[in-house]
Amino acid sequence: EISAEVKNRQRRTVNREEVLVEGEMDMLKAEMSNPIEQNTSEAALLVYGRNIFNSRNLTFAPSQNLPTPVNYRLGPGDEVSIDIWGTNQATYREYISPEGNINISNIGPIYINGMTIADAEKYLKKELSKIYSGIVGENPTSEIKLTLGQVRTIQVNIMGEVAIPGTYNLSSFSNIFHALYRAGGIGKLGSLRNISLMRGGKKITTVDVYDFILKGNTMDATRLQEGDVILIPPYEMLVDIQGNVKRPMYYEMKSGETVQNLIEYAGNFTGDAYTKNVRMTRQN
Repeated sequence: EISAEVKNRQRRTVNREEVLVEGEMDMLKAEMSNPIEQNTSEAALLVYGRNIFNSRNLTFAPSQNLPTPVNYRLGPGDEVSIDIWGTNQATYREYISPEGNINISNIGPIYINGMTIADAEKYLKKELSKIYSGIVGENPTSEIKLTLGQVRTIQVNIMGEVAIPGTYNLSSFSNIFHALYRAGGIGKLGSLRNISLMRGGKKITTVDVYDFILKGNTMDATRLQEGDVILIPPYEMLVDIQGNVKRPMYYEMKSGETVQNLIEYAGNFTGDAYTKNVRMTRQN
C-alpha cells in the first residue's frame, strides 16, 4: 500500500517538465552526467513571477492624483463635487449616503449609486435644470462638472492559494494586483496565470500575471468593486528550463503553449547555446 507521503510526492510531480539547453562545451559532458537531475523539492522551486508581490517598491497602490476615470462607478461613501459656472454659479460637495443618494437643497435626494462619472454628470444636469436655467438646451449658458473628492473603501475577499487569504479593505481605485499584494502574494501552489475575479457569482475576467510582467499590461479593466471575490487556483503545469538561456528557472505554462513560448519567457538563448540540441524530460 502506498503511504500518504509517497502519494503527496507523486501528486506534486505531476505535470512538471524539465528542458535543458546545452552549450557547445557542455555537449562533451552530456553523456557522462545529467545536469537536469537537481533538487526539485517544493521549497527549492524558483518560479518566474512569483516574487513580484513581495517587493516593497512595487505595491500596485492606486494613485490618488490621477483624474477621475469616466468609467468609475459611484457608491456609498464616495464624496462628489459638483461645480456650476457660467450664468449660474454654485458648488456642492456631498457624500453618497448608504441608500445611494446625495441631497441637493431645493431638489431633495438624487439617486446616483452605481452610475459612472459620465452618466451621473448627465443625470445631474437634468435634475439641476429644475432650479438653474440655462443648463440644458441647444445653447446652454451654464456648465456642470462632476468630480470625486474622497473615495470610499470597499471590502474584497481573496481566497485560494495566497499567502494570507481573507477579507481586505481597499481603496475603490484598487485593482487585482494591489489586492494580491495586500494578501502577501501568490502561495507556493498558486497559479499566476489563471486568477479569477468573481462578481455576483459570475466570473468577470481572468488575469494572467505574465501579461503584466512581459507585456506591461496593467489590466485597468480589473478595477475592483464592493463584494468582489478573487480566486487563485493551484497551478496546472510548471516547466523547468536550465542551461544556456538567459533566465533559467521554473515557469508556469498554459495548456497549448510550446517549447518556443518557454524559451521566449526565459529571455531566449545565450550566445554560446547549442540550439540544435534541446533535451526535454517529462514526469507524469
